Amino acid sequence: MEASEITTAEEFGVLLRELRGRLTQQAVARRSEIDGAALTRQRVSNIENGAVPTAEQLRCYVQGCGKPGLFDEFEPVRRRIRPPAVAAAGGAGDEIVHLAPPERTGRVPWRLVLSAAAVLAVTVVSTAAAVVVLMDGGASDGTASAGAPDCVDGHLCFWPEPNFLGRKITLPPDYATGSTCEPLPFVARSAQNNSKERQRLFAGTDCTGQVTILHHLDRVPLPSLAVLSYRHS
Repeated sequence: MEASEITTAEEFGVLLRELRGRLTQQAVARRSEIDGAALTRQRVSNIENGAVPTAEQLRCYVQGCGKPGLFDEFEPVRRRIRPPAVAAAGGAGDEIVHLAPPERTGRVPWRLVLSAAAVLAVTVVSTAAAVVVLMDGGASDGTASAGAPDCVDGHLCFWPEPNFLGRKITLPPDYATGSTCEPLPFVARSAQNNSKERQRLFAGTDCTGQVTILHHLDRVPLPSLAVLSYRHS
């Protein structure tokens, strides 16, 4: 498949797997270091399975494959298939999405915008939860019936309401970088870690405040919490 024919993230992943050839994912990760940045084997797998890489991750990937000169050819493709940011909670449907930090414009810092959106989301989610309680006549204790914590294997899932209700988002455990704090598009009221990495959830937007740890082995879902950001470790 030619780079010019690529239209989806999945097709891009197939192209990168063809580039890797007989090299193992671990070998690509081991050889991917550039100026202190490098890929993990898990991130190599995520990229090949449809998670759109950042420019830095793509540069590390082609470096790991021993073909750094292909970055200039692949980067326009990566930009073309970059998925949109996740819409606010409450839309129809349930899909796997990959968040990308908004571009910095020099006007309003995007983290401040997310903080303001999170405050608004608290009000929206609280109101929605109250409506669910009023409409759920079959719940004798005044709480909404629990939904199903159906999180895709190898991913991390967040719901905007307790008990796994509302439109969830499904994220690769390390969708942006390996160590930075990742803000969520809404106040997550329930979560499940179905990945192979431990996740630290924070009450604040900048990985501050109360910490909740989701271990990577027990995969026990949390039906009630309130978090705005996370960092995998």
